[in-house]
Amino acid sequence: MSRRATLLMEAEPYSSASGFINALLAEELSQSGHDCQGLYLQRPVSGDTFIPLATADRIRCLRGGLPAELAVYCDRGLGISLPSQASARRTVVLFHGLAGSPATWIGNPIIDRYWVLSSYMQELLTCVLTLPDWRRRRCLTPEAFQVVDRLEPVLPCVDEPDGDPRLRGGELPPHLLRSLEGGEDVVGHALQPGKPDWTAVCSILLLLNRMSKEHGLGQRFRLTVVARNFALVSHALASGPPEAQAARMGLEALGLRLEDVFIPIEHLNQKALFRLFRSARFGLAYNALPEPFGFYVLESVFNGCPIYTNGSGNHRHVLPPGHGIHVREDVGMALGNPNAYGEVAARIFADMQAPESNAVACQKGREYILRTFTRSAFSRSVRASLEQLRFPLPAPLPFEELEVRLAPVVRLLDAEGHVISDFENTKLSPEELGLLGEVRGLRAGQVLARPSLGRELATLQGLCSRGVLALQVPTPKAPPSR
Repeated sequence: MSRRATLLMEAEPYSSASGFINALLAEELSQSGHDCQGLYLQRPVSGDTFIPLATADRIRCLRGGLPAELAVYCDRGLGISLPSQASARRTVVLFHGLAGSPATWIGNPIIDRYWVLSSYMQELLTCVLTLPDWRRRRCLTPEAFQVVDRLEPVLPCVDEPDGDPRLRGGELPPHLLRSLEGGEDVVGHALQPGKPDWTAVCSILLLLNRMSKEHGLGQRFRLTVVARNFALVSHALASGPPEAQAARMGLEALGLRLEDVFIPIEHLNQKALFRLFRSARFGLAYNALPEPFGFYVLESVFNGCPIYTNGSGNHRHVLPPGHGIHVREDVGMALGNPNAYGEVAARIFADMQAPESNAVACQKGREYILRTFTRSAFSRSVRASLEQLRFPLPAPLPFEELEVRLAPVVRLLDAEGHVISDFENTKLSPEELGLLGEVRGLRAGQVLARPSLGRELATLQGLCSRGVLALQVPTPKAPPSR
């Protein structure tokens, strides 16, 4: 007997990486016996932005019949219709990111399970949902430790080495082909729209060109970028904000124009994108926005092109060390010092002269991807989570038993109290740094028993609310060896 499932997703099937996952999820639900209805895009027609008649009509349809067995939202799809038991008996939310309508899912008792696509997102979402209230001795959503499930995502390149033809985009433009085939340029890529940290990208690129000039190589280091990103950088250099001054002076010192180091292109289809990756010598993922999963960097490594990154979001976790992704960051880089990127540029420059180690690392990365991000693994993870919906949740672990740890957004914490984070960079006061060192690794009950808790309470809550500390279920300790 077929069971109805409603999918409320922002990305249409195969419109993007998120759309690719949405399409496979609909297929998986159909194969597990669900009759699926898909609703896509928060704004189904252009006029709906200011007069939401189309949204009202969708809600009318959803409430007009018997509740579906299951409703699956994506994070931004929550803007299509609020979850309710009038529309579905069970509700699941799939998080491609955390950008969509947070007030609709944080602490919402209608949501039965939460799906994410990486261990980083699993820790991050759990951290948000279980934000502690130390005064009341409880978490915002105590059961979140039990209901956030990681799905193993599928990479199109695992089954289709040239990419999935249903993912739309253009071909490689002639001006890029000339640069790739001419042999006079060292071409890299940074093609994630809206994500790059342009201080980092420009600094690394200019340093590479200065090194090439100093070594008499006669080669330009150039970077393919999304055309609209190029337009934003060009405007910033022309309009003269202070943060663009270093890049402007660097170009002038080298006698280069922006067009000499950046190659702007439009969105590519996967076959063209993979062709670029196979010809490019390096990729930059020095991003200002944290990455929930990392399709882009994995596809680059899969096609033999190493990635250099600050490790924002899941980029520092998505592959094991030595598998084609180089994570390099320090306090100076994170605080926007253009001169701090010399180490990164020197590493890329050295790797270009001796590419053998990167070739080995990318091959290891490719093998890891082939055995990990498969359709069968995705299917198993979806079905295992759906199976859990059949059973009541056990009682959550008491608040006092939870363990204090660094929040998953923290990328770097130094001895002076600088916190480099996916949430916000900050400098801890001596009082905050001292308290962090004393409570980290303790159980919440041990923290609550501290004689000094009364005067520490506001500081402790602030460290949690600012994403420096979080709570976790204690990791079972291995029994002592005999």
